[in-house]
This record gives sequence, structure tokens and C-alpha cells, in this order.
Amino acid sequence: MEAWQWIPVILAGASALYVTGLIVWGVFDVLREDRLDQLTRALWVLVLFVLPIFGILAWLYAKPRIVGATNNVRLKKTL
Repeated sequence: MEAWQWIPVILAGASALYVTGLIVWGVFDVLREDRLDQLTRALWVLVLFVLPIFGILAWLYAKPRIVGATNNVRLKKTL
């Protein structure tokens, strides 16, 4: 195999590693959220595994606002 033929392989591997990292981060973020009940957490984790890229984007959009910070500062949604 020539050197230039490894470029798509390396890019595909890097993309797969990035998406896997996003899924792992998303699962831990969902499980850390205190305001979700068990059923909602399970559904979010299922969405993250079934539809990985869409699931991450949906979680980032739907993630509840963080309240209770000092001086009643509300952080904007992630997206």
C-alpha cells in the first residue's frame, strides 16, 4: 500500500475516535444530570447510542440551563 492510500484510513480512524469520544462524554453528561429521572436518562442514553451524531446534537440543544450559580447568573444553552 502506498503512503497516500493511508490518508483515508487515518481520517476514518480519527473520525471514529472523535465520535466515540463524543458518545462517551454525552453518556457521562446525561448520567450526571440531577434533574432527569431514570426513564429519561435511559432514553437519552439510548438515543446517544442509536443515533450518535444526532443524539449528541440533540442533547446539547435540549440540555437544561444551569441555574443556581453565583449572582443568579444563568449560563446559555451549549449551542
